[in-house]
Amino acid sequence: MPHPVTRGLRAGLLALGVLAAGVVPCAAFDSAPAPVEAGQAGFDAARLKAIGDFVQRDIAAGKIPGMVLMILRDGKPVMFEAFGERAPGSPMQKDSLHRIASTTKLFVTTAALRLYEQGRFKLADPVATYLPELKTLTVYGGAESATDGEAPPPAAPRRAPTIEDLLKHTAGLTYWWIGPLNPVRRNQRDQDLEGLYGLTGEEMLTKLGQQPLLYQPGSTFEYSIATDVLGHLLERIEQKPLDRIVSEQVLQPLGLTDTVWQVDEARAGRLAEPSQATLAKDPLAWVYGWLDLRKPPKRFSGGAGLASTAGDVGRLLQMLANGGALDGVRLLSPQTVRFMLNTDHLAGLRGPRNNVDEGYGWSLVNPVRLATGAHTTPGAPGDVYWGGITGPRYMIDPSERLVVVALFQAPSLRGHYYALLRQMIYGAMVK
Repeated sequence: MPHPVTRGLRAGLLALGVLAAGVVPCAAFDSAPAPVEAGQAGFDAARLKAIGDFVQRDIAAGKIPGMVLMILRDGKPVMFEAFGERAPGSPMQKDSLHRIASTTKLFVTTAALRLYEQGRFKLADPVATYLPELKTLTVYGGAESATDGEAPPPAAPRRAPTIEDLLKHTAGLTYWWIGPLNPVRRNQRDQDLEGLYGLTGEEMLTKLGQQPLLYQPGSTFEYSIATDVLGHLLERIEQKPLDRIVSEQVLQPLGLTDTVWQVDEARAGRLAEPSQATLAKDPLAWVYGWLDLRKPPKRFSGGAGLASTAGDVGRLLQMLANGGALDGVRLLSPQTVRFMLNTDHLAGLRGPRNNVDEGYGWSLVNPVRLATGAHTTPGAPGDVYWGGITGPRYMIDPSERLVVVALFQAPSLRGHYYALLRQMIYGAMVK
């Protein structure tokens, strides 16, 4: 299986700008911006320091082993620090590698939309046009919480799922851990359809095609394995493995040398690991076996399979913040970026939106805030957030020209730290 990238001379990877959610784009990217003084950036220096002190206290208390925290305004770092340990006895570094889990979706969706702009597919295309393994899908006939033996026979879908459904998570797919363990989710778990090391892409698709969808396509938002399916669909279209597609479409143009599908021996000393307390007590500790990333995958998970650094994630986000261009290289048009990130593609769709905070809709890759209010922390329409089950979180508030990236390995605490960091960061802003 080909390895996507080798580590070369690291370019300046520290700048992360403001996501222009339909507003004026940021200034051109500075590949190695100097840190900005807190007061000049509109922050109270003492309150900003208190954020670092809070992180250090929780590390000392054993709640998390370490964190990399990046706060930027106007594309300049107001805070970029590494706290605690990457692994026992090894300090966390700014360039430590983290399992970024669902932040992988941002990389894969960007690659997909580059190919979309090139006319390689239409969003209205049925998924089975490219993945015939999914041509005869059926739809589960029971309630979401039903147990084995209670459901009527699967029904025919009212329409075929499309590529747009994959991006919107309305294809009828699921994750096994996202809700009650009904027959569909149980089969998905038992068949290891979300695994990286047991099945090839072809084997996974064959088994997925034999499993009913959980919902009628287009009827329900369910955060799901859809981006994995999207990645395998891109492989069929391009006749290349996903690691090569993402490398050619995203990593190479942006100079991202530390975003990898396998943390090989040369990088192993930079991989951030969970604490023993996390492994012993966190009910989500299974994710580290699911996303080992120290061994070669049998298939590339477009929804969760990458490791990366704050710097690499930052360059990708800065490209999007600039309306699709970075350092003189254009990856996407401004129109496509707005379509990708700044539009609620679930408008008019009723029902719960699991895993998405109140007051947010869904773009083609992230939750996007719809209105002021309806949330427990400050923000404004157009702000975007996401992360991954292993712990990483990022947020972008275009109205405040603010970006935050927090990388840490503590699955069940990811929402806790996202909320606390967000409220403390807004609390440190004085203008």
